[in-house]
Amino acid sequence: MFPQTYRKFILTQFGEDFRACTKIVTTPWQDPGPDEVVVKNIYAGVNGVYDFNMMRNAVDYIKFTVPTDLGIEAVGRVVAMGRNVKTVKEGDAVATWKVGSGYRDYQIAAASRIYPIREPSPEILTLIPTGVSGKVGIERVGEMKTGETIAVSAAAGGLGHIVVQLAKQAGNHVIGLAGSDEKCALVKSLGCDRAINYTTEDVDAVLKAEYPRGIDIAYDSVGGRLFDIFVDNLAIRGRLVISGYTSEVGKPLQMVNAGRPWTKLYFKSASIRGFINPHFQEFWPDAAERLLTSYYNGALTVLVDPTPFTGLEAIPDAVAYLMAGRNRGKVVIKLDHTN
Repeated sequence: MFPQTYRKFILTQFGEDFRACTKIVTTPWQDPGPDEVVVKNIYAGVNGVYDFNMMRNAVDYIKFTVPTDLGIEAVGRVVAMGRNVKTVKEGDAVATWKVGSGYRDYQIAAASRIYPIREPSPEILTLIPTGVSGKVGIERVGEMKTGETIAVSAAAGGLGHIVVQLAKQAGNHVIGLAGSDEKCALVKSLGCDRAINYTTEDVDAVLKAEYPRGIDIAYDSVGGRLFDIFVDNLAIRGRLVISGYTSEVGKPLQMVNAGRPWTKLYFKSASIRGFINPHFQEFWPDAAERLLTSYYNGALTVLVDPTPFTGLEAIPDAVAYLMAGRNRGKVVIKLDHTN
């Protein structure tokens, strides 16, 4: 027996205050179409930067109207299927990722967009889509090789700790940047060769003193001053991958008084490469399969932040927690189906 209604978390208006711009609403149950399934979401991943950008109507490649659904990745179980669906059965555990499908108790998903998993655990949310994004970014955009020097900002975060391990497992020297001694110890335990506490160490001075040849790949999701430092410390043919800019989200546009960027890139044959997932979808199935295989074989450590967030009511607190940089690993919402 399916419920007649269920709850979801939506954006009601554009603005600057996430809590004030969102609310929980009740929506009617909807049966799946011929090629669709209904998934009961059990855990949802938190993407604070994307949530904030949606709230500010600042997602450049998609224009939203309000009200609109929030949340992207979720894991759960199939509870209903359309008549043409043959790839899964009721009760199967699946992972999903689509804007508007995460922060809700149930979702309708195209059967072609769900990914079978062993169990709907929080750890899977660190891998799909976050870890897959890191794998595609470092391999396809960064063109990672072996024997390189690779620096990763926010190295203890949900994305960063996966990128650190992928770079190390590929035979590279890995530098991890984090905001506390505790986080630095954490990334070192994952194989990081040099952890830099950017709150107590001069990152630019450390890189110039310890890595005078420069950085082959800088994988940056922070932006701001760290981005500038990475540009200044790229090696010959170095690549700076932009995977976000959390330090600047929701803040006034920074006016930087500096020379043209090519003055720092040209004589090194270096490059700056932007990366967002929608432009690299063709690489996702292979990356997801390889990443899950590594995890199931015990070759990959997956970090889920231990702070509990339960129910749709906890989403604003979880987003604020993540945006404050307090997390160690992926921030996850455990959905409460008792309400």
